[in-house]
Amino acid sequence: MNTGKAEAPKVGSVRLQQSFRRKLWVDYVKPIGSAIIIALLIRQFVIQAFRIPTGSMEKTLLVGDFLFVNKFLYGAKTPARLRIPLVNWTLIDNLPVLKLPPIREPRQGDIIVFEYPLDRNLDYIKRCVAVAGDKVELRAGKVYVNDRMYEDDLRHPEADTALRTAGSRIKPHTNHDPSRASQVMNRDYGLAEALRTRSMTPRRFVEAVEAALAVETGLDAEIIRPHLDPLREHVDGTTILSAQQMQPHVEAIRAHARDTGAPFVVPEGTIFMMGDNRYNSADSRYWGPLDVDLVRGKALFIYWSWDKDKTLPRINRMGDLIQ
Repeated sequence: MNTGKAEAPKVGSVRLQQSFRRKLWVDYVKPIGSAIIIALLIRQFVIQAFRIPTGSMEKTLLVGDFLFVNKFLYGAKTPARLRIPLVNWTLIDNLPVLKLPPIREPRQGDIIVFEYPLDRNLDYIKRCVAVAGDKVELRAGKVYVNDRMYEDDLRHPEADTALRTAGSRIKPHTNHDPSRASQVMNRDYGLAEALRTRSMTPRRFVEAVEAALAVETGLDAEIIRPHLDPLREHVDGTTILSAQQMQPHVEAIRAHARDTGAPFVVPEGTIFMMGDNRYNSADSRYWGPLDVDLVRGKALFIYWSWDKDKTLPRINRMGDLIQ
């Protein structure tokens, strides 16, 4: 009998503890979990914070600016990869992507955050200079889009000197890609220069040439087609060409583009990105036009800015709209 009386309080105590744990879950853990889920959904589909790490967008955006990015303007979407942000590890790639309808497509002048094409674990920010079908070129250091001057503000303090001095060492770069760039593309850029970049895969090469043939660029289709058709068949998988077999066709097209001075034409499904401080910007001139699927969102406004040199906040920049 004593044993029975001793067991009863223990059973009641266990039930009390279980009830307490359930109440703790309902009152504390569940709301916190719900808040985290809502925050992640807002970050993925509505608005996301971003920090400016380099000077490629000076003077528009400064190193140490913290800004919000509009995720739904261009059509918010589910992530294509599962990754750990703090260490930039990709756990699962090529997930099925669901995308909401966009309010509008990217336009010339938009400042856009996107996945860096050469390392999708990195986020970059540049200005959209041109969209699909637009002609882009640099002439003597000035940017032209569709034969009209788009920008002539040489923002680098030594930019004018760089254009005149053959031995200048000013090259576009970023902290992550400290200088695969050539000085010549600071001064002159067109189809011939675009077709020489390392990121120009056979598919991108064919798309760039076909986009240029689709508009008036000065290219002669009768000269280009005998060299472009074998490359297109290789890209489509109709025939397989070795690098040695492709090279004569590639060189012939590059030579014709150089001789005619043809501008680069932005292919369908891509946009052309450049840094406002383009003497310190690894952008579409070096890694090619940006696939619109890599776009994250449009920069909105600066909510915080920190000057690390002065170790002071830049109060006058907080709340500034980004244009």
